[in-house]
Amino acid sequence: MALVEDNADFDVANGIIDSETPPHTDLAAQYKQSFAYYTFRVRLPSTLATIASSLGNKEELLSTYGADAASDIDQTAAAVLQLRLNILKNGPLEPFTDTEADAATWNAFLEQLGKDKRTYFSACWLYAECYMYRKIWSTFSLSRLAGFDYFRKQKQTAAQLSLDAMVAVANATRRNERNLETFQQLLKLNLWGNRCDLSITSGKQVKPTGDAFAQVAELDNNLLVDATQAIWQSLDGSDGNGTVEIIFDNAGYELYTDLIVAEYIIDKGLAQKVRFNAKAIPWFISDVRAEDFHWFLEFLSGQPLPVLSELGTKLKRFVDEGKFELAPLEHFWTSPYEFYRMAEVQPALHERLSQAQLIIFKGDLNYRKLLGDYSWHDTESFVTCLRGFQPSNLCALRTIKADLVCGLPTGRSEQLFAKNKEWMLTGEYGLIQFASK
Repeated sequence: MALVEDNADFDVANGIIDSETPPHTDLAAQYKQSFAYYTFRVRLPSTLATIASSLGNKEELLSTYGADAASDIDQTAAAVLQLRLNILKNGPLEPFTDTEADAATWNAFLEQLGKDKRTYFSACWLYAECYMYRKIWSTFSLSRLAGFDYFRKQKQTAAQLSLDAMVAVANATRRNERNLETFQQLLKLNLWGNRCDLSITSGKQVKPTGDAFAQVAELDNNLLVDATQAIWQSLDGSDGNGTVEIIFDNAGYELYTDLIVAEYIIDKGLAQKVRFNAKAIPWFISDVRAEDFHWFLEFLSGQPLPVLSELGTKLKRFVDEGKFELAPLEHFWTSPYEFYRMAEVQPALHERLSQAQLIIFKGDLNYRKLLGDYSWHDTESFVTCLRGFQPSNLCALRTIKADLVCGLPTGRSEQLFAKNKEWMLTGEYGLIQFASK
């Protein structure tokens, strides 16, 4: 995986090992042939440069925060570039000095990391990458720009670029049946909607095009695990009075497909309520926050085409009627913790999820938190890799964009590696995995 130009001095100074991540080891950027190394050498520095650059356009910020915020804008941009430099120098993961609600939790977590695991390249990839996104928020929160969502425009542009695909999906889903086949189509649509991930493209927009359901059929060979039938049975066999929890991933087109699945669940009486779990802060560029959820419903209901505006109005009505619910603000989703530690770290959230009929985890980062950033063997079972995290029936819908996976049939990954050594990084392959309570 030679994705980065050679930098021997950096590698020697920072104990970089020129190998892939060894089996049953935490994923970390210290392994040069890993995607984590590429992430910290290239992807995240690019993301930070884009944020700093966006602050050069001050008019909107000055109109919101006042003319005397100009120096704060310059200082914040400089701090973001300093963060970029700290990553490229493999700097330390320092305690947070802000007064945000989760600062103490983060600092306690950092404190219990081993001293030799407290830099960007030595720490577990999951911890270090989550730390970086929390550090950006801290940088803004310590200035007059506190509360500003520096990814908002990108998320809204992603929605606007997806309108044609949204229209096609809406037209195809206004009259559908309660059966496994229809549910399977919608779940696959939702899965492949996860390819639109701005954190993977460092913020570069990808426009969904064409007939979405035709594309779903074309991608069937790329669906490596499909547990849709078991997921369907967990809903279809219930009394319909339960709650489905959806743990959001990306805004834009993927959020739209989340809502299409949720609409089907309510319309067909598969559950009484769908509760959506959003991120507390701007996260991995395109992750959904509460503000994005509300903006998107207004965006849909304000479209000139009736098929979208009527859908938007209907979904807003679902919110008013309590059929759709946005979960309370929850910092656990933007913590560094893997999900198997939820019962210990955030027992109230674990207890709430245990009441659900089904929990749907969306996307690559949620998958990484389900498994922990750990180099499991690709044939190990999904249940084994959850490490005891089974509060209720749960499933993961994920297009593969990082070098960890589990639950594959024997020999499948070897076939894929023979075709393309970087198959795990492209988002071309997907998983629908399930673990029953």
